[in-house]
Amino acid sequence: MQLGFFPSGRCFTGEGDMGKEPEAEVPSVENVKTERGARATYGDDAVGYVQLRRHDEICTVKALIAPEHKVRLKGYEVSVRINESEQCIIDSKCYDCAASEGGCKHGVALLFWLYRRTLEPSVTSVECYWRKSTLSKVGSTIKGQRMRELFNFRQVPSLPTKGTAFLDKVISTALKSDSHSILATMYKSEVNILEKASLYHLCLSYKKTTDAPNAEDFISFCQNNLNSEICKSIDTLTILQSQSKAWFDVRYARITASKLHEVAHCKTVDGATTAAVLTASKFRGTKAMKRGLNLEEDVLKVIAEEKNIKLERVGMTINHMYPIFGASADAMSDKYCVEIKCPIKTNTVKNYITPEGEITPKPYAQLQLQMFLSKKQWGLFCVASPSFETDRNVTIKEIPLDENFCHNVME
Repeated sequence: MQLGFFPSGRCFTGEGDMGKEPEAEVPSVENVKTERGARATYGDDAVGYVQLRRHDEICTVKALIAPEHKVRLKGYEVSVRINESEQCIIDSKCYDCAASEGGCKHGVALLFWLYRRTLEPSVTSVECYWRKSTLSKVGSTIKGQRMRELFNFRQVPSLPTKGTAFLDKVISTALKSDSHSILATMYKSEVNILEKASLYHLCLSYKKTTDAPNAEDFISFCQNNLNSEICKSIDTLTILQSQSKAWFDVRYARITASKLHEVAHCKTVDGATTAAVLTASKFRGTKAMKRGLNLEEDVLKVIAEEKNIKLERVGMTINHMYPIFGASADAMSDKYCVEIKCPIKTNTVKNYITPEGEITPKPYAQLQLQMFLSKKQWGLFCVASPSFETDRNVTIKEIPLDENFCHNVME
């Protein structure tokens, strides 16, 4: 059967009338299964035993379409009628499928199979379509196929190994535009302050210097690459604390003051405490934390009035001699390092101050590390009343720096 023997492609493209008769309407044509039936990956393999008959201007095409699930069963009988003079599709019917009354995909599959045949270039040879479909041969004639038989693999041409003109141009453009892409970061000639203080970047730089990395050598490497100027710059850059991306960057992988007590008493190498320090996670403030942030300014005013001191905001405090530690106090004065807690309930006050008036171990270790890293000899531990909004009451505990405690806990 020659390709030109099929009906004209105008019958399928909409240039002619697409079915003037009611039977031309195909229900559920927008259905997902119907759309799948139109694909070449199904129709070209499922259509077999094609017959064509012309009577006057009516062209009738019949075929057997292999079921998609039970491919070795008898195929569904499908027919398409086309009015060639008016160039329109009269109907497309499936006689065996249970869903044919509501419009199944097999009639659509044959329609699109015919359309694809009209798109093929004319050839002098004669093609026989009275044959078993490829899909129905699975399990009988076709026992199995290799991956290379299922797909048309194209050999990807190898790229030239020499010549870096294009790469050089891309890198140059990225650096000039101050891009933060991974490629630009890899080729930056000058490392910014945040990267110099970031333990992540310090770790990457350290691994380039040795084939046998260990913790002690890494700490020495950090001590040699950090200095007081970098530490001072970090304090300024992170002054917004949790509202600053820089604060999270510098904080990552460091043992911060708020986690010092937990880390010091941690006995599990790969537990939740280790994950909290070494993994990145989205910061979700609790209701109590949000209240504390809202009250912080007012609480600081009360503390400044009671102690007759001037308080200033600070960022992340790091010390180049203790590079894996970091602390973010709520405020500082010339003499004091200040840490504020704002419990939302009366029964949670005991989490910070015992009934005997002593600071509990966790916030005590937190304030001690803040004083140690910022080189302050005194600290103020301040707990706002759960009803601070009305009574403006703040409990203030003044404690001295205990360097021996800090060294023992940090070791």
